[in-house]
Amino acid sequence: MIPTVTDVREWVPNGLQGPADATSNVESQLSGARDRIRATAKELWPAWRGIAANAAEDHLDNEDRAAKKVVEEIGNIASTLDLVDDALDFAFQAARNKITDAEEAGFVVSDDGVAEGVDFPGVADGAPDAAAHWSMIAEALSTIGSVDSENARRIQSCVSDLIDVTPKAATFTPDDAANDWSRLSDGTITREDLGRFRANLAATGIDPSMFTELAKGNTVTGLPAEVFTYFETFYATAGIDGILELEQQLANDGSPDSLRARDNLANGLMFLSNENVSDVNGVHGGWDRLPQNVRDLAELRAPGDRVPPTLPEYLDSLPAGVRAELESQPGRAAQAHRDALNNTDFAGYHATALRAADFWDFAGSGGAVPGAELGVNLVETAVFQITSAEETEALQPKPSYGTPFTETRPAESMLDLATNNRDVSMRILTGDLDGDGHPETQRDDLLTPLFTHTWDDGGESVGKLANWMTDEMSTARNEGDTARIDRAEASALALAQYLSHEENYDRLMDVHGENTSNVGEVNPHLVRGFANGLYGYVPELIQEDNSGAWARGDLEETDRFHHAQRVFTLMATDPESSATFGNAATTFTRAFAAEYADPSTISHTPAQMAGRLQALVDKGIYNVADEMFDDNKAREDFAQQRRADTYSTNYTVIRNLVALDPRLSATVGLLMDVNSNSLQSAFVPTFDDVESSPFTGEFSDYSALNSYFLLESAVAQHGLPQDSRALDGLNELGMVDSAGTVRYPSDTVPAGKITSASDNALRTFDVDLRDYRNYYLDGYGQIVPAVRDAPRETGPR
Repeated sequence: MIPTVTDVREWVPNGLQGPADATSNVESQLSGARDRIRATAKELWPAWRGIAANAAEDHLDNEDRAAKKVVEEIGNIASTLDLVDDALDFAFQAARNKITDAEEAGFVVSDDGVAEGVDFPGVADGAPDAAAHWSMIAEALSTIGSVDSENARRIQSCVSDLIDVTPKAATFTPDDAANDWSRLSDGTITREDLGRFRANLAATGIDPSMFTELAKGNTVTGLPAEVFTYFETFYATAGIDGILELEQQLANDGSPDSLRARDNLANGLMFLSNENVSDVNGVHGGWDRLPQNVRDLAELRAPGDRVPPTLPEYLDSLPAGVRAELESQPGRAAQAHRDALNNTDFAGYHATALRAADFWDFAGSGGAVPGAELGVNLVETAVFQITSAEETEALQPKPSYGTPFTETRPAESMLDLATNNRDVSMRILTGDLDGDGHPETQRDDLLTPLFTHTWDDGGESVGKLANWMTDEMSTARNEGDTARIDRAEASALALAQYLSHEENYDRLMDVHGENTSNVGEVNPHLVRGFANGLYGYVPELIQEDNSGAWARGDLEETDRFHHAQRVFTLMATDPESSATFGNAATTFTRAFAAEYADPSTISHTPAQMAGRLQALVDKGIYNVADEMFDDNKAREDFAQQRRADTYSTNYTVIRNLVALDPRLSATVGLLMDVNSNSLQSAFVPTFDDVESSPFTGEFSDYSALNSYFLLESAVAQHGLPQDSRALDGLNELGMVDSAGTVRYPSDTVPAGKITSASDNALRTFDVDLRDYRNYYLDGYGQIVPAVRDAPRETGPR
């Protein structure tokens, strides 16, 4: 490629010296390793005689010759990089000299050519003119292009030679897998056994960087031929119990090599299951490649094996943790065995489920991503298990086996693994289980049991189905990955549709039947998953037309925003989730104010969006209060506390939103502001008169906040007001700090004074606070009626 004059000016000499030195270092290290192997072998041969020794010596000689060729070709690349670096430096310096010659003669040199300067002295007799100088510079630039192209071919040729002499990765056979397993399952894992196993696992080409690509939904290709055959045979030969025994041995050994082998043992199974992994021949992983016993475990629906007849055999059949718990108390193990013998189907099924929990915990421990079909099957099995457990408990008291087993642990383990694949989460949330774009199941049949079951972990595992969309949308936008943006978008919309459906909402507000606890009380971590997944989509929840990413009718059927109210209400059932949505609401409200204060904005929509958003937060909190309490005082006390919870600063939410949308960068001031008692007090007013403030206390508090949000946006765009009276008014209330930026005053300053001072300043920027307030109230009134004209500006009733 022919460079420009600018490229020549910016050229940094010796640019290839670093890569050349690094490549030379690799050559040196490989050469040293080769010499050490030869020295060790030389000491070994005198002590080893016979046919095997001769064969080993021949093999080592062949390997040594191959290694020598590799070392030589790496050295070739290092030498070539050195030569190319010198050649490019020489060519660029020659071009720089030509440019300098022209400039010293009084010419101006640019990418477009050579021209006479302002004080050009003229061309001396016999000296080159502008055209001649440009011709010499252009020739020098062309020479650089030729040197670049020629040496690029030289480097490529050296790399090709290295590829040609590099030994190809060994192919795998079923015999390799069976032999590995026989060595590892003989009761003792020697260093030789472990080394051989690790070498085979390393040769499969599995690399942690592949996990990131699979998590994004991308494909991973180029694994060695027959790698799937090796994994299939190994896991089928080992069986479920064998894999668990091996992973426990490796974990107990604790050495770095053993722990890496344990990770690879888990990751190999996940790669085998993943449809987006393929080898050099285009052979893919997937559900059908998993051994039958693994597929059976993923679809565990029926009672398992019969209970072993003796106590020792029974204890041997249990996971190590369960056995230790039973043996910790005298007589407990024997009682558990007697109970199990009397209820063989139930006990056998749950013993298998417990082994399954250990197996799936291990399978996900290496960090790899399971295949989509495996993940969907795991979620369906989790639903079956919790549903069956609830039905069994409803029909008859659960037998007491004396074991620490609970129904939720196996399901939680399966959900933890399945949700590592976000395609699985999208398929479950949308009901499109096979990912073909056409839902084939009623998603509520899966989501309702998952979202209304009482989980031991408070819904943390099942919450992973929903907690990722905002994060994925943010990172995908930064990377320009439209497929992942669409995946997050579809999942967020599906979740919002489910939560806002009236029947689903009613179930979640009374999880165990009428007048019972709501989902935030039963499964707080689940609601936090909802909030984390949806808070980046708040603008879509509150839109009223087709201007947002969600089309009209996708969520709302009326203009009263009942669907959005239900979503905000569910978020308010848990204090942490309410804080997530509260921080998002405040951040977006400030962004709406900034948009309204921008002179180029001619729409009143930002003000209406801000009012609508505040009303949804308020209404959600009071809906929960009404649902939980009949007494007015208790209702108001709860609402006051939940508002305080809602407007506590969540730095992560704000930081993620700013990363999500550059327009929100002006809201970073919120990190300071909301931490101050004064601004939080404006959001959380004290209710002295409950009857006059059923919703928000004095509405003038919101007028003060909105005037401040507008003011900070206007000052950010234009600087402090030039009008001395307006500026004095702000200074009098302490609204300008020493750095010359605005800040919210202390909570001793009346809201009316804040509004008045801000209004005076805003007028100097041609921002009409009254108009903003009216449009804000229009938006607020779309959710609940707002009292516009009253001696005291009371909140909406």
